[in-house]
Amino acid sequence: MERALLRVFVLIGAVFMATACSSNSAARQNDPLYGWNKGVYAFNKAADDVVVAPAARAYRTVIPKPGRDGVRNILNNLRSPVIFGNELLQGKFGRAGKTLARFGINSTVGLAGLFDVAKRNGIERHVEDAGQTLAVWGVGSGPYLMLPILGPSNLRDATGFVLDIGLEPMTYARFNGRRAILAGRFGVNGVSVREANLDTVETLREVSVDGYASLKSAYEQLRANAISDGEVNIDDLPDFDDFEDEE
Repeated sequence: MERALLRVFVLIGAVFMATACSSNSAARQNDPLYGWNKGVYAFNKAADDVVVAPAARAYRTVIPKPGRDGVRNILNNLRSPVIFGNELLQGKFGRAGKTLARFGINSTVGLAGLFDVAKRNGIERHVEDAGQTLAVWGVGSGPYLMLPILGPSNLRDATGFVLDIGLEPMTYARFNGRRAILAGRFGVNGVSVREANLDTVETLREVSVDGYASLKSAYEQLRANAISDGEVNIDDLPDFDDFEDEE
């Protein structure tokens, strides 16, 4: 996680330097939904300032790091079936085998994923999603799209987000309280990701001239890296628009 965050920081910092002198007209380039996106960006940032960031700080204060790591391990383990399905769809059978092995080991020996025993035994985690699968199949990214609460995306990745629901086993489960569990999982994941990025986001807010343009460029480069099987994990990018927008 620390190495991934460092790469994210370096990458976004480089993007900031490249875009710091850009004008608002440059920010609109290749962004046909600019008006909508800026409005959602402002909404997301306000929601982050008022709700998400304070919750993440409280979470960090109350839960010690080993506990936070355990929660993140569980969330990562629960994501394994979606990753496994996308790896099969992309023809990455070797990686799919490793994901299946990780899921089996961590779900049993790792106590439902609380401990990443697989990583300790040399089976590293990697991430695939339906947006990446569509890209591998040759589908273009489409226009940049800012989603309420979910944050930066594009037409292809937003479609992939919906398709991933079809690979999620909980989608087909039927029991009392299922929706509450799904909502709770979504909320805990958002707070966990935000907590992991508290320091990075605070630093970026201090130096960012145009937060919207910086976030857009960073997201596009991070996605390109993920699609090409780079080591940077898109899950480490904040789910909310966390950059200062100084007009």
